[in-house]
Amino acid sequence: MKTAKYRKRCFDQIEGITVNNRELAAEVERLRHQLEAVDQERTEQEAQNQNLVGQLNDKERQKTSKLSFCHIKCMTRVVALLVMTAVMQA
Repeated sequence: MKTAKYRKRCFDQIEGITVNNRELAAEVERLRHQLEAVDQERTEQEAQNQNLVGQLNDKERQKTSKLSFCHIKCMTRVVALLVMTAVMQA
């Protein structure tokens, strides 16, 4: 009789462990899916950030090229003014 009760108790414990194991496996799978979703979102965010960095670099290059054109135009005027001043003094 004690052996039968012992076996039943052991089988009940095994059944409880098996159920607990299934629950934990389901939780692990849910967390895995959640992690994949977060990882995908992070990857998309990084791609968007890279795109924005590229756009900012393009705007900076455009701004720099405009400044360069303005500087060249201004330097040309200064040189012309200096030449005219030198001619007038000669």
